[in-house]
Amino acid sequence: MRHSWAVARWVPFAVISIASLWASARTTQGYRAPIFDWDISGPAIANALTKMPHITSMLMIFLLAVLAVGIGRLWLAALLTFVVGIGWEVVQMPTIGNNPRLADLAPDLVGIGLGWIIVAFGAMLWRRFRPAGERPDAGRA
Repeated sequence: MRHSWAVARWVPFAVISIASLWASARTTQGYRAPIFDWDISGPAIANALTKMPHITSMLMIFLLAVLAVGIGRLWLAALLTFVVGIGWEVVQMPTIGNNPRLADLAPDLVGIGLGWIIVAFGAMLWRRFRPAGERPDAGRA
């Protein structure tokens, strides 16, 4: 039963990640030879940071990754989430109407960072305020 739960924790992350990659690759305008914008100048990053859907999607995917890997491995959840963000840019390369950019990874990192802060802060509060009977140091004088 324990193994089933461990596998089931990965399902939401896997399904949402695959669905988001599929949605990024969709186009109604057709396909072209793959192109990629490697510009990481200040204005390009500033423009990319206005993309709230990137930030909120990465935040949500990060939270699902934390569910999958556990709270003790936030670094792995961040890495897996960042790989999904890279995947978005890669699958957009041949689609007309999408402009894959290196600078678009900046809002992805912001979303991951916000998620990390939220989870770490939540874990800290949980440890601080959980009932005394659930604390590892309960009963010690």
